Amino acid sequence: MNIHKKRDIVDFVRKQGKLPTDQFGQILPVKDLMSWFELDKCLTASEQEVIRKELTALVDAEEAMEKLRLMEQAQTNRSS
Repeated sequence: MNIHKKRDIVDFVRKQGKLPTDQFGQILPVKDLMSWFELDKCLTASEQEVIRKELTALVDAEEAMEKLRLMEQAQTNRSS
């Protein structure tokens, strides 16, 4: 996949804000994210595989940042 195309797609997803979640606040599975952003309609099968990997990394990063935020909030609450 063209590196510029991949970067532009990832940037597009990031610019949408936090990744979409289900009714329980869990980030949607990567397959559903592909559909949510309609990437399954405009990319070839091989391009979709590349973007699935990128979305998986984005999900991991967002989940890690949420855990850090919660830990920081808990420490702030203990200090108060």
